[in-house]
Amino acid sequence: MFRQLECFIQICKEGSFTKAADALLISQPTLSQQIRFLESEVGAPLFERFGRGVKITADGQILYKKALSVMRLIEESKKETQELRYARVNKLSIGISPTYFFRLASRFLEFHEKHPDIALKFSSAENATQQLLNDRIDIGVADQYNPNKEIQMTHLYKEEQALIVYEDHSWADRTSMSFQELEDLESSLIVGDTRLIDYIHASSAKISKKLLSMFESTSTEILLSMVLQKMGVAILPVSIMESFPGMQLKMIRLVGPTPVREIKLVYKKYHYNNPSVQKCIDFLLQ
Repeated sequence: MFRQLECFIQICKEGSFTKAADALLISQPTLSQQIRFLESEVGAPLFERFGRGVKITADGQILYKKALSVMRLIEESKKETQELRYARVNKLSIGISPTYFFRLASRFLEFHEKHPDIALKFSSAENATQQLLNDRIDIGVADQYNPNKEIQMTHLYKEEQALIVYEDHSWADRTSMSFQELEDLESSLIVGDTRLIDYIHASSAKISKKLLSMFESTSTEILLSMVLQKMGVAILPVSIMESFPGMQLKMIRLVGPTPVREIKLVYKKYHYNNPSVQKCIDFLLQ
């Protein structure tokens, strides 16, 4: 129908089947066939022939005005969808916590220098899987992952975790300690990493009893605030001390074993409509 309207409009403008066929780069028989199809749909003749030209009928006049409106709407729709596609391709929304952003900030700057046409929008990664499924983010950087058949998870890096205590804690003067010494901890222990919590429950009943159950959070920033408020001590990423310098906290490295947190890139398996996603993934994994 759109092709028929295009042919119809061109004949109205040229006043001739021959000139319209030349302008549309089609044969005159093909053009005539398109108009016959259109007249069959409308149920009335659209042109009257005279000499070598044609004159539009009253029914044709009505269709001409409507056809112009339809074609104009189609062109506007094409323009808007192209603009939307360009915006999607050239903008990336990344869900990431402040702690991991601090660690990867230099990489994001390098990516921007390599791809200056791609704008990066950062937001907090509360539930990366759900945010991806809801199209709120394109890529997530997270340590927690809810399995989903539409979501891909790729290892990014591992980060050492250490014991963070407030500055007047009885252990504040220590720089390292064995993991098992946590059994002698007198303060409540706050842990947000679910895998580490499972490990503690499996390895030591004494340490497990130290886990704070009245206050829980998977947010690194909230756990850090708990330590600052002396609600307990926490096992947190080592980079937390670099991310938030100047706080009244002390870090004690844990050995035997040293707990680590795995940081992952999380993204939709099928992201082909936005090649910028793959560019960012490939760059961060270099």
